[in-house]
Amino acid sequence: MASKNYAYYLRGSQIALIQEDFTNDSRWKSPVEAITGGLEIEYAYSPRYSISSVATPQVNKFYINGWTVIDGYLTLLRSHSASVPSWQAAPYSTVTSGTEGDTGGQTRDYIVISGSTRWNGLHKVQTAGTDGTLKTYTKVHESLPTVVGSSSIDITAEEDTGSDGIADRSRIAANNSSNIWLNNIFSTGDYIFVSGSEQAVNNGFWKISDVQADASNEIDSGIYITNRYYCYNAANTLSTEGEDTVPDTYATYDESVTIYKAYRDFCFLQTDINILNDESDTIDLPEYLSKALVYYVKAKVAEDMRDMEAKDYYLREFRAIVEKHESSKSWSARKVIPGIHSIR
Repeated sequence: MASKNYAYYLRGSQIALIQEDFTNDSRWKSPVEAITGGLEIEYAYSPRYSISSVATPQVNKFYINGWTVIDGYLTLLRSHSASVPSWQAAPYSTVTSGTEGDTGGQTRDYIVISGSTRWNGLHKVQTAGTDGTLKTYTKVHESLPTVVGSSSIDITAEEDTGSDGIADRSRIAANNSSNIWLNNIFSTGDYIFVSGSEQAVNNGFWKISDVQADASNEIDSGIYITNRYYCYNAANTLSTEGEDTVPDTYATYDESVTIYKAYRDFCFLQTDINILNDESDTIDLPEYLSKALVYYVKAKVAEDMRDMEAKDYYLREFRAIVEKHESSKSWSARKVIPGIHSIR
């Protein structure tokens, strides 16, 4: 029977399995054949964090509509039905209302994202914006278009009808001589996040329904928005994303708004995160393995003191405890050795 060798490596929070291909200079690659009955992998790890409290919407659990990239960093976006929230005001300020090193290691400048198609896991908050943006320290190797219009952006009211006669949409365009051609920056089907408008209802998470054809000036080379995506707020904290197909915008002119290209990714974040940040933290280990950790530390201390005999002794004790712990998880039947009173 041919030998089959497997190995694994960690990819983010996932485990990736690879197989050695003996027919191709023993190179490791994704499994090259089906495995009857599958493979069983058992492993354990100690996470870098724990969530301290029960997740409660609008208390320590907040939904977001998607994300963009600001200054190279992952920035989360939340929109409401007629405005955007301030992450510096209650209840959203709980995300950052705390300092690193609070009692028990609990900090509120760390968040855990769940339900995302890409960003699940631990992140640290960099900037809590008043415009619905929550900037993290997570680097993103992707550049997304951002338009900063300095007193140059016009947004029409929802009754605006384009040249094709389509109503129930709004148009965003830049003033002439602004050198901002929105129809060449964004495309039909793109998601955008608008912030900075004096009319709160104009700000938020939008979908571009279509773009204008190239024209000789900027004001006639705009984009049209229709669907608005939002998170329920106040007393209504449903875990579903709202969608408004009527823009409900107000006409504004010569505004200094910012338009970010965004990705729609309805998910949620949690606060009250307990992280391992200093020597006073408690490592989440079974009591039995805590004894093994003590032996491991003693072995490292002995190694630093060049006491190789003590180092070897402590490492043997460490391995013995770990092996006993792993053996205790085995599902196989064990041989029972009878005692002296059972011998006849």
